[in-house]
Amino acid sequence: MIGTTLGHYRIDAEISTGGMGAVYRATHTDTDLPVAIKVLPPAMASDRRFVQRFKREVRALQQVDHPHVIDIRDVGSEGDIHYFAMEYLEQTLADVLRGGRIELRHALQIASQVARGLEAVHAAGIIHRDVKPSNILFTPDGIAKVSDFGIAKVSDATRMTHTGAILGTPVYMAPEQADGPKVDARADVYSLGVVLYEMVCGRPPFEGRTTLDVLRQHRFSLPESPKNLNPQLPAAISHLILHMIEKSPTKRPPHMSSVATSIGHLLDNLSADPHPLPRHQLSATERADRIERAAARCLAWGKRLLIAVAIVAVIAFAYWVGDYLNRTPADYLRDAQALEAADPRGAIRTYEALIKRFPDAPEATQARARAGALRQKLQTSRGHALAERTRRAMRADMAYRHFRRAREAAEAGKLHEARRIYRLVCDHFADTPWGPRADARLQELGKARNAKPHAAPQPTPSDKPRHTPRAEPRGESKSGPP
Repeated sequence: MIGTTLGHYRIDAEISTGGMGAVYRATHTDTDLPVAIKVLPPAMASDRRFVQRFKREVRALQQVDHPHVIDIRDVGSEGDIHYFAMEYLEQTLADVLRGGRIELRHALQIASQVARGLEAVHAAGIIHRDVKPSNILFTPDGIAKVSDFGIAKVSDATRMTHTGAILGTPVYMAPEQADGPKVDARADVYSLGVVLYEMVCGRPPFEGRTTLDVLRQHRFSLPESPKNLNPQLPAAISHLILHMIEKSPTKRPPHMSSVATSIGHLLDNLSADPHPLPRHQLSATERADRIERAAARCLAWGKRLLIAVAIVAVIAFAYWVGDYLNRTPADYLRDAQALEAADPRGAIRTYEALIKRFPDAPEATQARARAGALRQKLQTSRGHALAERTRRAMRADMAYRHFRRAREAAEAGKLHEARRIYRLVCDHFADTPWGPRADARLQELGKARNAKPHAAPQPTPSDKPRHTPRAEPRGESKSGPP
């Protein structure tokens, strides 16, 4: 189209092109003033309803007279070509950002001017839906203006987009904008928050190798705090940016006027706080922001964990169902036979499952016989166990009776009899609890006997002599009669 004429405008050069049309630099043939011409692509120009809506939007924009909104000069068509002319400005915010992050006060001034311009556009019932650095232009005096309303949507207009089409630039697009055209002013609040994030940090919050990757991050990923990328950034500005790019529209500022007011307050307080807090000292706002972000991360990971548990449960259930459906009578029989030695009751349950599921299978007959034999074996084992418990109880009772007799004998002083009975309990009832107790009593009685002192034996009356010889007088001797 370069060199051709559209209405009163001569096309000089192409500025940019995209899915929503091309922008050309042109000159008014009567006044020689430069203008920018936005031309609809042929695919959209052939849709009569879209063209009607396009013209309504442009006429609505012509009614917006604001110093921070691009001036719409004219709207027209020539054959199948539909266009509108606007004031021509060379420098864009995208050109400025190629040099890196912008000085903080200048960035806030740009954001404030764009917010005021979008506030006026929203008041006219128009949602921009494509706020990005290349659509923010600067006059020679450095005043920012919002431009390129090629995909703007009049609030009360009917839906005119193709099903499944995504309108906007993914890097700056609000999460809800990817779902369809039904968005409100809070979508522009999100996009302006992303632009402000890039101005103060040097890069947007989300970047990816594909459009789908970027859209997924906008939907599910939490942005890194701007203060982590720019430590000199005041906490209040970081908090405002994160507030503007909340995932849920209900958590963002409700309209552009509140955003512009907040930025104005930040600009007023910026000079009053020239020395920001050191990195290790956090303000109350930043601490609350970190707590909120940590809680959001915990909630996100909790949801992922629940989803993982649900997936594992579904897989386990599917595996169990598949195994159940694929099991044959031979599988049941083999498993039951393997359990007979270690777990007879489990083997019986497996045999019963085989009989219940495959009652007419040949293996079911064998399962009935094996299950009956196992039940008889378990019943016999239970009888033996009961008899053994009864025998042990009787022996324990008998041992107790002997032990009690021995204790009574010891208390009566019949130690010899007590020791004899205790030895009987030790020898014949050692497997009962009373055997060790009888042994302990024997040891105690033995120690008591060894500790008692031995008394000298006293003569008994039978040991005394019956006659005691009487002593004779010295000097006398026995003699007979003379």
